[in-house]
Amino acid sequence: MAMENVALRACSACRKQKRKCTKELPDCSLCLKNRRACDYGDSLPAVAFPGPGAQEASQRAIGICSLPMGTTMQPQLPSVNFAQSEFPACFFLDHETFQLLGMSINVAATHFPRALLDFVRDRPRIENDVDTYFNSTHSFFPIISKIRFYKEFNNPSGAINLDTGLLLLTMRLNIQPANHDGIDPLSRETYKTAKAYLAEIEASNVISVRLLQAALLISLYEVSNGMFPTAYLTVGHCARLGHALGIHARKRAPQVLSPPVSSTELEERSRVWWGVIILDRYVGIGGKCRPFACDDARPDTYLPIDDTYWDQGQPTLVQPLAVSTSTNIATSPFARTCQAAHLLSRVLRHLSDCDTDPEFRYQEAIQIDRTVQALSTSALLGAEESGNKTSDPTANLLFCTAISLCFSALFCLYSEYSCTESFAPEQLKSSNLQEMQHRALSGLEEICEAVLRFSKSVHVAVEIGGTTRVSPLICDCLYQAASTYLWYSRESGDQQWHEKVIELKMMLEIIGQRWQCANEYMKILEAYETSDKIL
Repeated sequence: MAMENVALRACSACRKQKRKCTKELPDCSLCLKNRRACDYGDSLPAVAFPGPGAQEASQRAIGICSLPMGTTMQPQLPSVNFAQSEFPACFFLDHETFQLLGMSINVAATHFPRALLDFVRDRPRIENDVDTYFNSTHSFFPIISKIRFYKEFNNPSGAINLDTGLLLLTMRLNIQPANHDGIDPLSRETYKTAKAYLAEIEASNVISVRLLQAALLISLYEVSNGMFPTAYLTVGHCARLGHALGIHARKRAPQVLSPPVSSTELEERSRVWWGVIILDRYVGIGGKCRPFACDDARPDTYLPIDDTYWDQGQPTLVQPLAVSTSTNIATSPFARTCQAAHLLSRVLRHLSDCDTDPEFRYQEAIQIDRTVQALSTSALLGAEESGNKTSDPTANLLFCTAISLCFSALFCLYSEYSCTESFAPEQLKSSNLQEMQHRALSGLEEICEAVLRFSKSVHVAVEIGGTTRVSPLICDCLYQAASTYLWYSRESGDQQWHEKVIELKMMLEIIGQRWQCANEYMKILEAYETSDKIL
């Protein structure tokens, strides 16, 4: 039985009758014999990878018929089987009393859903999914420790926890491509299954870093494929999960998790929270006055360490969040992305602020502009140096998310200050406002040209290495540059601007082969082109 899927404890009926339970899933032998329901409601199964032939036997045991060659079986959503809650409500209702009484958290458990159980038993396919994920999505969204994950995945017992099983499913989700007509049907089914299991696991009061990572990958998939408002709502849910775990403030907030046992584990938790911040700020670009789901990182918060060292589990230097253009310490791509997300947050907060003294706001805008410009220059230089240090033609893509977030931040800032009609006549007398407006008007054209050059460099990398390592978060800056050029074209009637629109649309079309959100941006551009409205 060691190589079969078994529960950790006897079923409820066998425990009640004090009978020896075979612990088989989905039903033990005694319950099958007596034709009664077999309930493991408080026993989380550890799923072991089966040996040769075991998967086929398992499928027969749970009623899955063999299919003809070439037939694809779509995952079936299981009936929800909620476990009885064992999470102490006192942890949230009165945490001081929870600590005073020395209470502990015994997380409730649930069955491995049958479709997910079948999925995690397919060891060869999972190994391929994991390797593909770490060679693609992980390059621009590195929130999972490669060394810790492989160690857990390759443990001698071969067991997989329920939350890790869901994480594996969401890793597969993010390596499945879109197609020209929209999201691939198989990918959509995987997405529906992942969402259903996330809800079921949460209802069972399983809460962990792995669960939050899975939720983040679901959110990334939704953002990448333009699935709104779902993407916006899921990002907010991820923030709530992080708050519940306490990873947003390890030294101040109540902690569900045990203290990390290594610097690698501590770094992983930090990166997961940065992932929440990045996606939360990105989904806020398109509209003002939407509140963030989580606070900004504190200035003394450490940035992620060098990505290569982290993947290898090696210690290295760390830097605080505060952006410094004079530092001599090289900053990794993901650290630059975190800095860019922080500055994007400052821009979005600035645009939503209607209460601060106007003169102070104008000075703040000038300072933010200078800081974002400095960071974008550093990120572009990092991309160039990264490409020169290796023979990998896609190495420069590692910095693309940071670069594009800087560009998006500048577009948002310049759009606010480039239109004089947005300000009252007495405000236009301010020298600080006049300086910021000059920066915005001249900066718009400069940033559009920078995005066009950036697009061409991405295009070169994609022609050689494909789109698997292209971050979907670059789509916004491509869209904003294209829409600005369309505005120039309408205002001046000059054909040169429209030619640049075509170049940017070609890049969006290429990215649309991988991420559906690019096609959604294309629809907006096409709608604007055929209208008589002025942006």
